[in-house]
Amino acid sequence: MEEDQEKYLEDARKVVKEQAYFMRASLEKAQLKDALRYSSAMLSELKTSLLSPRNYYILFMQVFDEMRILENYFKEEYRRGRKMPDLYESVQHATYVIPRLYLLITVGSVFIQTHEIGAKVILLDLLECIKAIQHPLRGLFIRYYFLKLCKDRLPDTGSEYEGTGGNIDDAIEIIIRNLSEMNKLWIRMQGSKDKSKRERERLDLKVTIGENVTRLSNLEGVSLDTYKTKVLPKIIDIITSSKDAISQTYLMDCTIQAFPDEYHLQTLQELLKVCTTQLEPTVDIKNIFINLMGRLADFALNNDMGTFNSEVDIYSMFKQNIDKMLDSNSQIEFKNLLDLQVAFLNFTLRCYPNNSEYVNDILKSCCRLCERQNETDFTEECQKNIVKFLAMPLDTMSLSILTMNEYPNLMKHLPFQKRRQVAIKICQAVVNLNQVIDDLKITGELLKFIQPLLITQNDYVEIPENEFEEEQQLVARTVHLVQNGDLAIHNTILQQFIAKFQQGEITRQKYTYPAAIFALFKLIQLIATQGGPQTQETQYKVLFEQIRGLIDVLQGHFPELALKLNLNFLLCINIVDQAQEFDEFSYDVATQIITIFQDEIGDSNVKVVLLNQIMSTFAKLNCISGENFDTLAGNATQQAAKLLKKNEQAIGVLNAAHMFYNDHIKNAQRVQECFKKAIKIANQSIGNNPKFVYVFIQILNKYFYFFEQVEFKDAEIQEVIKMINEKLPKALSDNDEQSKKIKILWTATQELVRERKRRSIQAYQQINI
Repeated sequence: MEEDQEKYLEDARKVVKEQAYFMRASLEKAQLKDALRYSSAMLSELKTSLLSPRNYYILFMQVFDEMRILENYFKEEYRRGRKMPDLYESVQHATYVIPRLYLLITVGSVFIQTHEIGAKVILLDLLECIKAIQHPLRGLFIRYYFLKLCKDRLPDTGSEYEGTGGNIDDAIEIIIRNLSEMNKLWIRMQGSKDKSKRERERLDLKVTIGENVTRLSNLEGVSLDTYKTKVLPKIIDIITSSKDAISQTYLMDCTIQAFPDEYHLQTLQELLKVCTTQLEPTVDIKNIFINLMGRLADFALNNDMGTFNSEVDIYSMFKQNIDKMLDSNSQIEFKNLLDLQVAFLNFTLRCYPNNSEYVNDILKSCCRLCERQNETDFTEECQKNIVKFLAMPLDTMSLSILTMNEYPNLMKHLPFQKRRQVAIKICQAVVNLNQVIDDLKITGELLKFIQPLLITQNDYVEIPENEFEEEQQLVARTVHLVQNGDLAIHNTILQQFIAKFQQGEITRQKYTYPAAIFALFKLIQLIATQGGPQTQETQYKVLFEQIRGLIDVLQGHFPELALKLNLNFLLCINIVDQAQEFDEFSYDVATQIITIFQDEIGDSNVKVVLLNQIMSTFAKLNCISGENFDTLAGNATQQAAKLLKKNEQAIGVLNAAHMFYNDHIKNAQRVQECFKKAIKIANQSIGNNPKFVYVFIQILNKYFYFFEQVEFKDAEIQEVIKMINEKLPKALSDNDEQSKKIKILWTATQELVRERKRRSIQAYQQINI
């Protein structure tokens, strides 16, 4: 069939091309009679019934281009003195009606420009003549031709054809009459066979119908008053009288798109009434409403909102008409009604971003709609719409939306996966907006709505591990937004979070507990700066115990995490307890760190990293008394000596020196002991591995670090330098990666000594490396 169409179109186009050639040749020779004969032959191809609407359009456009040449010739003939009434009469002698009418329209468009007869008279005469073509396809295109040729010849306000040629009312009447007839022909194309194919063919030609509405909107004389009283009522009459869903849908959309938003603002009630009460049941009213709301929302955002809100109560108009649709026993699908509600909510949030009452009213309507449905009606698409509905207000109204009564009623219609999506969107909105959580009631509602992320509910569905981790991290970020000037309320809000976290499983607590612990650290520091001494001591004790309890829960499953949290716990205590009032408590926490390190950390590489962190933290502490601290530092040094590899032992013991000489402690003897022990360990191993010289270079650099604070024996330092000089050549001989690292470190060490000598620092003058 498609191949036949291609052949029919090709044959017709060949005839048009050939006859057009002869027509142009005759025009060049001023042989008008012959030119009209050839043009009639060309136009006769438009009599065909073999072409599909799409192919007929292609053929029409080819003929249209050729007819513009003939139109221009008629203009030249008039300038040369030919009388247009004679020409208007002569083209009516064409044998066939289709060519005759196309020629008549062409001459008529030129005749109007002469002003010999008013535009109104000629246009109405042409409209009467083309009534003769009642074949749907051929009639549609000849009226389309009429519209395109005469669009600039209408007696519009301010045009050269106004006055004796008519007025704006005549221009409107001409286009309306043409629109009405074209719409009837378009509807008749539907037929009874192969309905879906016919509908597709009709939609291919909808632009020819819409051209009429576009022409109306472009008329200068169509003011708001004219539109309200003359144009819109007539368009509505054409729409409602057609009783055809395709026609009604398209013409409503054309009207919305073609005319200015200010006009829709003043005629909104009429448009909405037509949509809800006068269109066919199968018309997609949802899309009409959505398009209209989109236009008006854009208009509102681009213009003064005060003017927009005061002129017409747009929200109420939409609400009343949408509620009529929801409450009626219409044939509109549940999904489409939800689509409409989502669009209405979006419109309301854009035009009235701070009006929570409007949002709550829409929530009520949506709840009422959902409650009337069966469980099977909630398809995947419907659930997605409800998720949108619940998430959209968050961007503009933030957490205040959660206090609305209908919010939970709507959420209950969702399965776990969709509730989880809403919960994630709520958390994302809070985090992205950096929304401070400072209200007890809102916190309670927030925790209620994000429960799918906090506990395993009855309809829980397993999710991929990476997604689970992302959602839990999102929850964790939410906790850090807790803030209130009243520290008691601040604490109460945090306790609400912690209580909910405690209901979760350890897989969730791995992420939520650390966040809660750091939030408590923050609170403790706020208490330190804002609370009185008595309040501080009481609150510290309670909060310290709570933090220890949370860490203990994690320790059984994640010992490394528990150890790191305890290190941060010590630093927090250290900030607020310089008076060492919680000395024993701090000592217990530090002892627990050593115990976890010794008993529960097995990976040797992890141990090296953690021990450095432990020593670094201990070196900063001033909240533990001297005797207790000596015990802790000694234990940490012993753990360094127990590391798996000798080089790690030596460097570990060496680093322990920092615990004994820092801002709080100045114990030079213990530093010297650490150096001696590190050298001893290094000497035991360097014979087996020359590259152990790397450790000696580290020891030398550590000497330089303490050089100006601690007194060392020159012999000790020279012994280390001697060992380096002996072993270095062999260590560098392999030229492997480890050798390169040794060379870089040694070069840097040499440069350090040279730089200190240049600065005339006395201690370095005797160092020769």
